Amino acid sequence: MQKADAEKYLYTAMAVGEAILEYGGEVSRVEDSIHRICASYGFDRTDVFCITSSIITTACFDHGECCTQTCRITHSENDFDKLGQVNDLSRTICRDHVAPDTVLARLDEIRRLKVRPMPAQILIYALVPASFTVFFGGNTADMVISGLIGAVLLCLNRRLKDARFSGLFIALACSLAGGFLANLLTLGIENASATLISIGNVMVFIPGVKLTNSIRDLLTGETITGLICLAESLLLSVVVAIGFAVSALLL
Repeated sequence: MQKADAEKYLYTAMAVGEAILEYGGEVSRVEDSIHRICASYGFDRTDVFCITSSIITTACFDHGECCTQTCRITHSENDFDKLGQVNDLSRTICRDHVAPDTVLARLDEIRRLKVRPMPAQILIYALVPASFTVFFGGNTADMVISGLIGAVLLCLNRRLKDARFSGLFIALACSLAGGFLANLLTLGIENASATLISIGNVMVFIPGVKLTNSIRDLLTGETITGLICLAESLLLSVVVAIGFAVSALLL
């Protein structure tokens, strides 16, 4: 294997690992996928170190020749549709030894896949907080107001993400806006509860998946990743709580 070929193979494996991490995959899945892809490309040994924000891989070939590449992960999201397609691609690489150029082209196709139409997203973001509000004892008025606020927060969330604000700032801004709207829209409406409406919208921002994954990582020996995810989850939860609490105190 030539050095240039080895670098290209490793770059391809890293690109697949990066996509898995960006779309919500586990750190252990990233490391396992890169190991298997590199083995399918003929590397003798592969050492992968992955956390939620970085991937470092050293791959050895021809009994001593090595190449090392790093990848910085700047953002991630839970997109299980794209994640499933990337996982299928990684299995195809291991089975059929797909050429790097073909793999990279397929990854570009996956990244360009359209998300759900905005009306569908708005409907989902309205139904989820409305359902939680009813679950915790809200009435019809609470449910309707909670759904409207959820739709507004979706639009605000998208705008702030497009402007490249940090996740903590977005969570704080959305929680403040959600709390203010809950208190404002319930003024003059009999039996409407701003507290139950806020609870319904809080549940959307609580990082339940990340918190659960952090505990799993700690239990499976991924100590660094588990601690990082746990700290991020707790900090995000505190920020969301502060946002809704401040809005309630001010009104």
